[in-house]
Amino acid sequence: MTTQPRHASGTGPQRPEARHTSLKDVALAAGVSIATASRAMSQPARVNKDTLKRIHLAADQLGYMPDGAARALRSRRSHLIGSVLPTLDYAIYNNQIAALQQILSEQGYFLLVTSCGYDQVKELRQARTLIERGVEGLVLIGGNHHPELSTMLQARKIPVIDTYVYHPFSERSCVGFNNETVVAKVIHHLVDIGHKRIAMIAGITQGNDRANDRVVGVRKALAAHGLTLPDAYLIEKPYKIAAGRQALRSLLMAQPAPTAVFCGSDVLAFGVLAECAEQNIAVPEQLSVVGFDNLEFCAHFHPGLTTIEVPAAAMGQEAGRHIIASLSGNVGIERQELEANLILRGTTGPPPG
Repeated sequence: MTTQPRHASGTGPQRPEARHTSLKDVALAAGVSIATASRAMSQPARVNKDTLKRIHLAADQLGYMPDGAARALRSRRSHLIGSVLPTLDYAIYNNQIAALQQILSEQGYFLLVTSCGYDQVKELRQARTLIERGVEGLVLIGGNHHPELSTMLQARKIPVIDTYVYHPFSERSCVGFNNETVVAKVIHHLVDIGHKRIAMIAGITQGNDRANDRVVGVRKALAAHGLTLPDAYLIEKPYKIAAGRQALRSLLMAQPAPTAVFCGSDVLAFGVLAECAEQNIAVPEQLSVVGFDNLEFCAHFHPGLTTIEVPAAAMGQEAGRHIIASLSGNVGIERQELEANLILRGTTGPPPG
């Protein structure tokens, strides 16, 4: 009688412990050297596309996952870039982040994104957390930040770039546009077609230098035409559709009522157009409406929304390029101005009468 060997579990033979898949296994399966497989994981832009595809396929089939923590400790590089957004609710920031992520991924970097709710203290806290997690560079929105943020970035020698703003004498790198001068295009257009009673629904200016600069720019542009922005014609609202509707109801109570409304975002303008439809106000025959951002839906309204086109994708691309170049030691402070054009569609026309 043959006696079966006893096993500790009493349930039969133990399966051999699974061997950890190594980079050498991936290289062998893909038919490349270990050095090429390593470059594919850390610097994909330096590997032929067909070879890269073959290596990634082998890695997926074998279940290989690079030990990023160990690699970062060895190289003192994490290949992580951070970005702090004011909010995750607004589509225009998504366009910028998508372009930024594309540029970074092409060079073997990865993006971590968080938001601060337009609060400088929260932005500082989020930036500190990202730095503690090992990000090598930061992409921020706007030019005004908590004073401690600059101190922290300088102490850690972390490259940073501000987006959505352009200041020719900025102490930090920036890529964007001058919010004061861009809005003047809107005012000049409205005045040229005959409007004198022009109102503005701005974003909340506290903690938002872009919204504040747009209000300042509107006042300056109106003054250049001998016009003013009365208190009753300026309303600050969060970037919400319902807020745009509420703001228009308030503006219509002013005496005399405005004949044109410039909104600090397309979302606010969408709210204005919704309220106009509710109240049977013809656009642009009775009221002209202008937005800001040129979100995708703007061209699909009837009539289409006149708006400022924000170069969101270009800002993301240039921000990514700058951070990568900075980490290579190839650039210092860069200040790049992009064009933000006025897109004329069907929501603006001469004032009634």
